[in-house]
Amino acid sequence: MNKLKASAISAAGGVVLVSPFLGALGAQAQPLPHTVYVSTHGVITASDKGCDSAAYKSISAAVSGVDAKGTVIVCGGTFRETVSVAKAVTLQGRSGATIDATNQNNGVTITASGVTISGLTVENAIGEGILANGVSGITIAGNVVKHNDLGALPTNPVPNTYPFCAVNQGVPGDCGEGIHLMGTSNSTISGNTITGNSGGVLVSDETGPAAHNRIAGNVVTGSLTACGITIVGHNPAAAPNGVPAPSVAGVFDNDIVGNISDDNGLRGAGAGVVLATGAPGGAVYNNTVEGNVLNGNALSGVTVHSHVAGEYLNGNVIRGNQIGTNNLNGDPDFAPVIDSETTGIVVATVSPLSIEITGNLITNDHFGVWTTGPVTAKNVRANAFAGVSVQVSTN
Repeated sequence: MNKLKASAISAAGGVVLVSPFLGALGAQAQPLPHTVYVSTHGVITASDKGCDSAAYKSISAAVSGVDAKGTVIVCGGTFRETVSVAKAVTLQGRSGATIDATNQNNGVTITASGVTISGLTVENAIGEGILANGVSGITIAGNVVKHNDLGALPTNPVPNTYPFCAVNQGVPGDCGEGIHLMGTSNSTISGNTITGNSGGVLVSDETGPAAHNRIAGNVVTGSLTACGITIVGHNPAAAPNGVPAPSVAGVFDNDIVGNISDDNGLRGAGAGVVLATGAPGGAVYNNTVEGNVLNGNALSGVTVHSHVAGEYLNGNVIRGNQIGTNNLNGDPDFAPVIDSETTGIVVATVSPLSIEITGNLITNDHFGVWTTGPVTAKNVRANAFAGVSVQVSTN
C-alpha cells in the first residue's frame, strides 16, 4: 500500500511527483502550470497563487516547473544563483527582485528563442549579467544590470577568469558584457539600466549571425574598462575574401537608437558605441547608430575600427546623435597615427571603408570627426559642430 501513496520531494524549491495511479503504461504526465511564483520564502506545498503563496524559492526550479511559453513571477528578494533558461518563458521581476550571481559565470543564460526577461536586477557575475546564445526573438527590457563581467577587471583577485575574456582582447570593449547577444537575431534590448559592469552591451557572432536586433532606450554608464555598446565581429567566416556571408555569420542590420552611453571605459578603453572587428573575414555592416546621447567616454562617442585587411565594415550609418566631449584617454590603436585629442567620431581602417556620417550634433571636442586610412565618409560635412576646433580631420 505504501507504494501507492503520493509523495513530493523537494529539489531546490521544485517538486517531483510520484503518481498513485501507476499502471503498465507508466505515470500519466500532468500539465505544467502556465504561471508560477518564486519567493525567498517559497514552500512547495503552497497554493502558488501569488507572492505570498509562492511554491518555489529558486528561480531555476521555477523555470523547470512552468509550462513552455509560461511566466515565472519573481517576487521581491535576492536569489543567489545562476539561471539557465532553455525554453520560451517569461521571467518577470517584481519590485526588488534580484539575481546575485556572485562566483557564477553568468547571471542569466538564455539558450531558447522567444524568451523575455524584465524587471530584474542582475548583479555580480564573473561573466555576463545576461547572455543570449544562438537564439532569436529575445526581449530583455526594463532590467537593472550592474557590477557584472568581473572576470575582465585587472583588480579582480582572479582576473580574466571568464573564458570569453581570455581570447578576445583585440577590440575595445570586448570581454562579454552586462548584456550579450551572441549569435542572436531579431531580438530587443530596451529600457534597461546597465551600469558599473566592465562593459555594457555586446552584440557578436561567434555562434552565428547577429542581425536585425534593436538596442534602444537603454542607459549605459560607468562601464569600467570597456565600451558602453559594442557591435563586434569575431567570426572569420562572416566575410571570407571580403565578401559577406550573412547566412553563416556577421553582425549586420542592427539598430542602436535612443540610448544614453556615458562615462565608459575610463579605466581602460571604451567608446560610447563601437563598431569593430579584429580578425580577417570579420564583418560588421549596415548597422545604424542613431539618436543616441554620448558623453565622457574614454574613446570617441562613436568609434569604428577595422584592424586588418580582409574585413568588411561597409554600409554603417552614424546619424542624428548628440555627441559631447569624448576620447578622454586617446585612441592609440592605429599607431603610429594616433588620435590623442578629444573627438566625437573616429573611423579608422586599413582597407577601404565606406560609411555615412550625417546629421549629428558634435560639441566641445578638438576633433569633430577624425579618420585614418582609406575612409569614404558620406555626408560628413552635413553635421553640426559647436566648440569644435577641427570639424573633420583626415590622416
